[in-house]
Amino acid sequence: MLDYKLLEALDMVARAGSFDGAARRLHLTQSAVSQRIRQLEEKLGCVLLSRDPVEPTAEGERLLTHVRRVQQLEAELARDAGAANAWRSVAIGVNADSLAVGLIAAIAPTLAAQHILLDCVIDDEAYTLESLRRGAVVGCIASEAAPVPGCAVRPLGGLDYLPVATRDFAQRYFAAGLNAATLADAPAAVFAHRDSLHRRWLREAHGLAEGSYPAHVIPESNALYAAALAGVAYAVVPQAQAAAALAAGELVGLGETTMVVPLFWHHWTKQSPVAEQIATALVEFAAGHFNPLPGEPS
Repeated sequence: MLDYKLLEALDMVARAGSFDGAARRLHLTQSAVSQRIRQLEEKLGCVLLSRDPVEPTAEGERLLTHVRRVQQLEAELARDAGAANAWRSVAIGVNADSLAVGLIAAIAPTLAAQHILLDCVIDDEAYTLESLRRGAVVGCIASEAAPVPGCAVRPLGGLDYLPVATRDFAQRYFAAGLNAATLADAPAAVFAHRDSLHRRWLREAHGLAEGSYPAHVIPESNALYAAALAGVAYAVVPQAQAAAALAAGELVGLGETTMVVPLFWHHWTKQSPVAEQIATALVEFAAGHFNPLPGEPS
């Protein structure tokens, strides 16, 4: 049997990204945390954490996946044995743009009725799946269709994107149209330092490599959208997010360009009842905000 005090130390170091951070959260000394990790590694006969930087090895990731699934199941058992209105936390991986187009408001009734506390791990939809592979979340919204081992996948639909800017910005930078030359001169607002949809569009559709165009790097969807509204950049944003500003003339679409990102809900094959309720709420949210994917009923 594995000692769960040792497993808790491993989980906390992985979450905190340091032995010192884990020690503060566990109310232990750093040496005590290090000793627990060393005992666990000696017991299993493998290295679970690399030390510089501090992050799980492949063996550590596999063990953490197990640990976090057990934690979720234990939380469910504790809730069932306790008060019916006990709160329970559920960690999910969410793409930032789903939050920006109203995910929280759409699933709020389920969260309130079921006493669910969300722990959102936010990233670009091309990268959220990593959190599921590590066992850090019970499910995630991702653009990848293929399921990872031990998990299942449900299609949610396609989220439409388009490049937008203020009218003044468009007249200043795109009077000659939307092409490689004008895009190379216009300040963009791009999401974080990831290979985001905007960067891929510039590279694949216009041959512009990163660094060949000016860009504000903004790691938050609403702030990125605000940069476009403020007229300091153009941005590629969800059409649903920009709909009101487009109708009011605060923003204009640039050309006829529309991009569709397919989104899927990935989850552990064996879901807890709470995770299933979250999945149901997400599918209902997607039905009202995303377009059907090819082959799906409309």
